[in-house]
Amino acid sequence: MLESDGVKNSQRARFQGSYTATKAILSIVFPLVFGSLIYATGFLKSLIIVLVIVVLRIILSFMFKDENIPKCKKANLKKYFELTKNDKRFKQLYKVEFFNGMLYSEAAFSYIVTIYIIKVFSNSFSLGVFTSIFSAITCIIGILFARYIKEKHYVSIIKISMVLTVLFLFLMIFRCNAITIILFNLFQTISKNTVTLINGKNQSNLCNIKEIREEYKVEYWLTTETSLVIARIVSSCMFILMAYTNSNIIIIVFAVFLILFASDSIKLQKAIEEEKIV
Repeated sequence: MLESDGVKNSQRARFQGSYTATKAILSIVFPLVFGSLIYATGFLKSLIIVLVIVVLRIILSFMFKDENIPKCKKANLKKYFELTKNDKRFKQLYKVEFFNGMLYSEAAFSYIVTIYIIKVFSNSFSLGVFTSIFSAITCIIGILFARYIKEKHYVSIIKISMVLTVLFLFLMIFRCNAITIILFNLFQTISKNTVTLINGKNQSNLCNIKEIREEYKVEYWLTTETSLVIARIVSSCMFILMAYTNSNIIIIVFAVFLILFASDSIKLQKAIEEEKIV
């Protein structure tokens, strides 16, 4: 919500790509630095640094001034749905957010992938190196999205990266070894981050439609977050089912969700292109 107001639509790709790249770099650097501090000074002294960072984040959040505060003090979902019910961009967005919640946004699929990684890379050092390498790839993707990838390439990137991800997911399921896991995670990292960046850009841009921005911001984000929450619950239930049924069946179901996620992301992108947001 803060990002949609604080960043212009024309600058969205540059912001999100740069943010993703910075976050990826920090995910590599911070564990090394903080781990060294814990080793050198102890956990309690290092905890002070974390508390300082948290306080700084809180202070910075108060510095942000919302430019578009809805005039109505109460949310009105009925009017919001009346406004958006015939707009296919919104319908498609809810589907995209649902599959995002099933797969990537605090979802079980990410944990399943981690289990497969641990299965092959059994020691923590190998796992740390593996994670750092793919964080570096995420950083590169963020930079490319911010500076070089154009809207006309979005659909092709989603198609190619997701086809390769699903292909290597099936290879990983039936031939689980270091090579198939590395190849799957390579393409999954590319597809996950590019699709997330594209959808995140579209989601925030839709929030900047004049009527939504000025009157129905709360309703908009409430609806999209509800789609995420419902999907996370379903995803977690499927994760639990893995303990009682054939795990390969559950992963195949997630592969279907990957395909649907890509399909709906493409439909959302095309709908956005058909009707430019002012």
